[in-house]
Amino acid sequence: MKQVDKNKVLVVDDESMIVRLFQMILSASMPGIVIDTAANGLEALDKFRLNHYAVILMDLHMPVMDGQRAFNEIDKYCQQNDWEMPSIIFCTGFVASDTLKSIVGTSTKHSLFTKPVRGDTLVEAVKARL
Repeated sequence: MKQVDKNKVLVVDDESMIVRLFQMILSASMPGIVIDTAANGLEALDKFRLNHYAVILMDLHMPVMDGQRAFNEIDKYCQQNDWEMPSIIFCTGFVASDTLKSIVGTSTKHSLFTKPVRGDTLVEAVKARL
């Protein structure tokens, strides 16, 4: 099984200000990690196939491909290629679906936060999953 790269984090959000904020918070608190970005779920899936991220911070509501569908596609890709599934930390300003709440509720690997997310909460969640 291909293991995740414990040094890489992917931030996925269609709002560039949120992406920059998350990058600044993580970079300041966790020197040495590599932080890549994507503007939607499809871009995240493409980047994940090239870089086996340990943690993906992902918005739920985005154009092109939403976060829940991207999660499903990443999970499917991992199963097909014998890759370890990364930890997904969903950050959303909307109510998550019952399906997603169930996935997060039955897993210690994934989590769900409602925006706005405190910086220390975000850092703690990422550190716990690296």
